[in-house]
Amino acid sequence: MLLNLIKRPHWSFGALVIALCLLPGWGLAADMGNCLLCHKYPGLSRIDNDGKMKLMFVNEEIFNKSVHSKVKCEGCHTDITKIPHEPAKPVDCLTVCHIIEPTSEQKFSHKSVKKFIDEAVHSKIDGEGKPKKFNEDMPNCKDCHDNPLFRPLAFVKKVRPGVAEDAMGRCRVCHEKEDFIFRFYNHITTRLHKSRSPLNIAEACGKCHDDKEMVKRHGLTIMAGSSYADTFHGKAANLLSETIPDCLDCHVVKGKSVHQMYGNDDPRSSTHPENRGAICNSVDCHPKASVKFANYQVHPVYDREKSPVVYWFTTFFYVLTGGTLLPLMIILFLDLLRRLFPNATFKRRK
Repeated sequence: MLLNLIKRPHWSFGALVIALCLLPGWGLAADMGNCLLCHKYPGLSRIDNDGKMKLMFVNEEIFNKSVHSKVKCEGCHTDITKIPHEPAKPVDCLTVCHIIEPTSEQKFSHKSVKKFIDEAVHSKIDGEGKPKKFNEDMPNCKDCHDNPLFRPLAFVKKVRPGVAEDAMGRCRVCHEKEDFIFRFYNHITTRLHKSRSPLNIAEACGKCHDDKEMVKRHGLTIMAGSSYADTFHGKAANLLSETIPDCLDCHVVKGKSVHQMYGNDDPRSSTHPENRGAICNSVDCHPKASVKFANYQVHPVYDREKSPVVYWFTTFFYVLTGGTLLPLMIILFLDLLRRLFPNATFKRRK
């Protein structure tokens, strides 16, 4: 068939491309717009007007395991209407999607998230609807979100993470389509736990909260990411523990959206002085802890003015450690010299 098309001069190049896509092994069923015909090549890139290289490669296998795998390319890239196309415009995450939200039977949208953020501490506008100072520093959707992969739970025996075959077997009792079963199971179980580990979350927050210039511009007093890393929680997170509290566990009220994050002086905030006790004594952390337990300094900083207790306590241990180890190291060094040069002496014998 392909050879016949090539021999016919009146066939256009577009028809040849379509024929190639219909051949076994060339078809990309999950890619309705056939965007991967070009975007499947790892080296696909271009230099934009600012002189920056833009990589446009899409790994189909990884994308199909992501939470957006059911979304068509044109569902987000709404300005792409022809092939070849002009440089794509930045994606607007508030675009109405083609997926139907089952409870309302309306097309899905993330517009409700914007409502949460506009009232929260990371909003670009203030309470009067005016742009905040340095609002360009405030995070956009893609500053915190990439296209995370499904992290399904294995409920049955908890021996290993991933898809639980026994749970999938229960789905097959009623549902016949295998692709629906797999997609539905991944979607539901992924939503039952965090899509990121505590270390990932701390690193994401640290991109801004550990930026010295940004911290200074907004009048913040601490480097939240690095100070979290100095705590017991941060050290456990660095060891890849997923049961340890992260930034969101403390800065978001239980049961609320992670986008509903408020300043410490806001009564709605979980870190407000009157609400802090509920953070530590939750059933997931320290259920028997008193309210005073949450009064300790969560983000310790080695600064004489900001944290005098932490400063002098840390200084004391520096002196204690140095005063103990340095003499011991000197003794060991002298002992080593004596073993290496047993007949050595500072004075010549008469």
